[in-house]
Amino acid sequence: MASTGELLDRFVDLFNAGRFDEGEQDYAQDGYLEEIGTNRRLSARESTASARAWKEAFPDAHGTITSKIVEGNKGAAEIVWRGTNRGSLMGQPPTGKGVTVRATVVIESNGGKIARCSHYIDVAGMMAQLGTAPGMQRTM
Repeated sequence: MASTGELLDRFVDLFNAGRFDEGEQDYAQDGYLEEIGTNRRLSARESTASARAWKEAFPDAHGTITSKIVEGNKGAAEIVWRGTNRGSLMGQPPTGKGVTVRATVVIESNGGKIARCSHYIDVAGMMAQLGTAPGMQRTM
């Protein structure tokens, strides 16, 4: 049974390794992911499909946890995601540009499984770095 801290680590590590199906097994039967930057609520299976789509858009994507706080069955981690846009993203063609995107993931666990996962992604900052957000300048 995984601890909440281990689930936070696995959220990033399994994405980095492309082991999406294994990550899906970390969710409780009715567990879900909220992707706050895209306004989506996803089941474990949909979360796996979403992770694959992000990895297709950024094949070299890699996340690094920069800080983590865990208290009982709740935990939060700050993540820095880096990658190069080489695939379609949100209906936009690839730009070939690299991005550095800050995010936070908050997990509530139950019985060593993810009951709720909220992933707060700076999508506006990412789109500005890609040059697809009108009127925005790259800041990172």
